Amino acid sequence: MIGYKPGNNMALFGGSAEDKKKELLAEVMKMADKGEGDKALKELEKAQKTFEKDVDIWLHTGYVQMAIGKTADAIKSFKKVSEIDPANLDALNNVGLAYAKDGQYNAAVWAFNGAITKHPKAAILFNNLGNVYFEKGLYNEAMREYKKAIELDPSYSDSYHHLGVEAFSSNPEASIAQFEDAIKKGLNKAKAYHDLGLTQMKQNLYDKAAEAFSEAIKIDPKFSSAYSHLAEVYEGKDKLPEAMQCLVKVSELNPKSAKIFNRLGIFLDKHGKQKEAVEAYRAAIRLDSSYANAHYALAQAFEAKGRIERAIKEYEMHILINEAGWLVDEAKGKVANLKAQTPLAGTE
Repeated sequence: MIGYKPGNNMALFGGSAEDKKKELLAEVMKMADKGEGDKALKELEKAQKTFEKDVDIWLHTGYVQMAIGKTADAIKSFKKVSEIDPANLDALNNVGLAYAKDGQYNAAVWAFNGAITKHPKAAILFNNLGNVYFEKGLYNEAMREYKKAIELDPSYSDSYHHLGVEAFSSNPEASIAQFEDAIKKGLNKAKAYHDLGLTQMKQNLYDKAAEAFSEAIKIDPKFSSAYSHLAEVYEGKDKLPEAMQCLVKVSELNPKSAKIFNRLGIFLDKHGKQKEAVEAYRAAIRLDSSYANAHYALAQAFEAKGRIERAIKEYEMHILINEAGWLVDEAKGKVANLKAQTPLAGTE
């Protein structure tokens, strides 16, 4: 951007204060899109001193904090917006989203219901409240909120999607019809094709599912989830090179996702590419050293290669991180067995 580099004084922007702010926000969102969330956050924190009570600055601070997993900080930022502008819809909605992302579903329900009292005609609030009810297993309540969202805004594509997902459990054909209807109406067609593909997958209609996911990708070439599910379809049909291409694309679209690289490692491991799998697991751990599943998978890979000391270290790291979680007992058993079978002799 002409006249601006991150870290420069705000005075380097030309034009009015509002123009300066707009340039800053555009720049920090570019940083966030490139995976430079921490860098973007530092710029926003500097800007808060200049624009102390500016709603847009605090909203974007919250967006970036959400993107890099700092949900507690994001909630504070969105609440700061509400202090400045109590009726701000974006802030009220994002507080609920942040609580939900953090697994605090009761707090999310409270937040969305509070927001609805201020914005009783905002379809997005009813849709997101429905999502929380869905996560809590309260399906009747979820359906009620989705239908309310569509009643308020017949073009609200997300609620058509969720109605289709909900319909699948009792009537798969009705679910497919729901998504096909959304496609005909032109409602977020990429997402509708994606969800149609998911429903077809669950009915073992793999060829049709592959077509639906491919259509979603044609419409939105950056639709990561569509590539991910298309990889599942290809793997199920033993089209391993095509599945691999899709998973690599997912990792390119999500270069900061430890979960994605761990999944790539599992795929490689499963199909005999142990060396590449180890590198994928290590990439996952570099991105998130506390990702217990990646440590467990890496331990299994080392164990399979006979690198016992390294395997023990990774199993122990999994136990340390995941103290009372999934696979801890298995990891403890592995460590005990490996130590009993193999006398440790220094480091590898």
